[in-house]
Amino acid sequence: MTDQLKLKTRPSGRRGFACVSRCVLPLLMASVAVPAAAKNNNAYVANETDNTVSVIDTASNGVMATVPVGTNPAGVALSPNGKQVYVANLSSDNVSVINVATNTVTATVAVGSSPAAIVITPNGAEAYVANANAGDVSVIDTATNTVTATVAVGDSPSGIAVSHDGAHVYVTNEQDGTVSVINTATNTVAATVAVGINPFGVTVGPFGKQVYVANFGSNDVSVINTNSNTVTATYPAGNGANAVAVGPLGVRLYVANFNDNTVSVINAINGKTIATVPVGTAPQAEAVSLDGKRLYVANVNSANLSVIDTSNDTVTTTVTVGNSPASVATQPGCP
Repeated sequence: MTDQLKLKTRPSGRRGFACVSRCVLPLLMASVAVPAAAKNNNAYVANETDNTVSVIDTASNGVMATVPVGTNPAGVALSPNGKQVYVANLSSDNVSVINVATNTVTATVAVGSSPAAIVITPNGAEAYVANANAGDVSVIDTATNTVTATVAVGDSPSGIAVSHDGAHVYVTNEQDGTVSVINTATNTVAATVAVGINPFGVTVGPFGKQVYVANFGSNDVSVINTNSNTVTATYPAGNGANAVAVGPLGVRLYVANFNDNTVSVINAINGKTIATVPVGTAPQAEAVSLDGKRLYVANVNSANLSVIDTSNDTVTTTVTVGNSPASVATQPGCP
């Protein structure tokens, strides 16, 4: 089986920025230039086998628009200013840039082989794209929509996240069982951290001190200390843990379990499971709404989103989207 076929038939942890913590407080404390944000309450869903992105109005949970993109869109990220959506197209080896005002593609950027996940730096200046079959990360200058650097990482990079100060990018390498830590100032790998089996989803905690990694093969979450780049704890999750999101104030983790059709709600401090929430078939991606009140879970085999109320951890509605929703993104903010 080829690597590309493997990525299409198994969850590839392409959650990247969709799973990054919501709180903007660390940005305010960091010495980075943050663009003025236009409030964007929409959610954007990459439908892998439809070659489209669904635009969801989170107020009504209705589909506002459907945007054609490249072939097999696998990762999606919304810019910090809420004005552009970047889509990693797995089989056309490029990134589509969507203008949210018109819901049209305004640029297409060629990247490496099988781009599976994408994240935008907090200042909006660069996009980092994990190329699964190439084993590297493309760095895109968002002002010019050109690739300015390529960083070699591990085997089958599948998930990606960025620190709140923009200093580091974290890349899960599925076949290596590792996370590559990229120094964004030099675009070199500063550290490689051994985690669980088949790491997929990755997210940064609200104050940047922890990185959480969902390990599909070992059914757990690795907790990385960002100061030492070492794993300090491992939390059990469900079967096929492949996406992780941080809830309001960083108190809870939400882990999508691909094989269980559930989301595990885990205490971020002690690792204990608080609740297990049934969702759709094969949950593969997650994103928290701008106000922190809802968690959107993309169910790849039931072609829908489960909307979880984060105040009581129950599914309140289900939104039909395109076929094989592989990734979902919302605007980063602070609930």
